[in-house]
Amino acid sequence: MKRNQKNITKDLINRQLFIKYEYKKLILKSIMQNKNAKPIVRSYAYFKLINFTKKSSISKQINVCLLRGRTKGVWRFSQLSRHAMNRLAINGSLQNTKIKSW
Repeated sequence: MKRNQKNITKDLINRQLFIKYEYKKLILKSIMQNKNAKPIVRSYAYFKLINFTKKSSISKQINVCLLRGRTKGVWRFSQLSRHAMNRLAINGSLQNTKIKSW
């Protein structure tokens, strides 16, 4: 498997893990904030919450280009790197774009 393809599959797996952990985090946070729950249950929920992996955080997610697998120079709104955007614009695949050339 090429390195670029490896980056893309790794990114997809990390994003799926984030979604899976996000639901669990919401449930644990709601248990922690519930004043009617027993203190031991609330402390256990807090313990479980702080022991999540780093992959469960959205700030630790690295944007990866969907076409090339590059991690640098990726635009958030399109999930494409600047090189991939340039290649698509040259081929005419992107509408309403102009390529500056000199």
